[in-house]
Amino acid sequence: MRRFWILLSTELKAWRNDPVTAGGGLIPPLFILIVFGLFFGGTPSFRIVLVDQDTGPYGAVLRQAFEETLSPFGAPYYEILPMGEGDAWTALRAYRIDGVWVIPPAFSTRVEAGQNPQVEMHFSNYIDDQAKNHRIYQAEVLWHFYEKIGQPAPPLALAEEYPLPEMVGWLPVIGVGIALVSFMLGGMMNVLLLSHKEHVAQITLEFGLMPYSLAWVLLPKVLLALVMSLLTGTVFLGILYVGIGVWPGGYLWAVWVLVGLVALFWIAIVLLVSLRTRHLMGAAIGVILTGMMVFFIGGGLAMVRNNAANVPWFSWLFPNAHAVDPLRDLILFHSWPVDWNVTLLKLTAFAALSLGVGLGFTARRLRRLG
Repeated sequence: MRRFWILLSTELKAWRNDPVTAGGGLIPPLFILIVFGLFFGGTPSFRIVLVDQDTGPYGAVLRQAFEETLSPFGAPYYEILPMGEGDAWTALRAYRIDGVWVIPPAFSTRVEAGQNPQVEMHFSNYIDDQAKNHRIYQAEVLWHFYEKIGQPAPPLALAEEYPLPEMVGWLPVIGVGIALVSFMLGGMMNVLLLSHKEHVAQITLEFGLMPYSLAWVLLPKVLLALVMSLLTGTVFLGILYVGIGVWPGGYLWAVWVLVGLVALFWIAIVLLVSLRTRHLMGAAIGVILTGMMVFFIGGGLAMVRNNAANVPWFSWLFPNAHAVDPLRDLILFHSWPVDWNVTLLKLTAFAALSLGVGLGFTARRLRRLG
């Protein structure tokens, strides 16, 4: 045990001489977070023009319904622009606005007479997802309009129930995927640094000549990389809390358990590869690119559970795809994952297999070098 602590303190001193490597677990994920924050950080409203030709009072009531119908995040679905009818059609054809609603002159008369009033809705279908959202949002607006004018509700009643206590946007969902990458890169970059320094300084030659088990050499390195992984990722979670307000709270320990097992899987792989690399910068770029690739294929952008049929088969070969949704349960909703036990067993198997193979082949490589 004394030999273990001596080697651990040696590894720590080597890291302290070049602590900038810890930034490898923060800078790339932070850059990814900023990029996705620019795309998904807001709750934009569709920009439309409302052409009110109605001669009665209900056209103005419909306009109020637009302004009062809000999304679950408190923003209106539609932003009504002050624009004339001619300019509105020109803007729609040029894709500068998302739609034009036309309320015909006889709208109020038909409403009062119960003669199936109609409005014209001209939507931009440049993107299919936008066209789908228009159909959903306009139904809510018209439903609210009928409530405002006191008309009876349709004969079909809907009762909605949601299993989670709150609703989150896409950015928090993506942010958890990026946080997992931060934990992952924190361990990978640090074990790469430690191994590369020893390899270049030819200390690995001395390790290979040791008469006792090389586990004493490799375990301190793995332990320090794991600690740096948890530290780096926790700092990134703090950035998420400041930026978008998500934090695991009392479930932080459970987050550490899951991400620690994922980090061990990747630490063992990088430990093995690092002994065959000569250029630190090239290896660091490879590590970062690996992290970004696994982010995209491992469920970083969307939920995995409800989209399992469309997840590429090779994604299941990495622990990230199995861990990302339970982490979202813990961080976003402070709820215990329903598949906690299964996930824990899977991640433990991933980590054990990777450590067994990685440490075994690394020790063999060190013996050959020695």
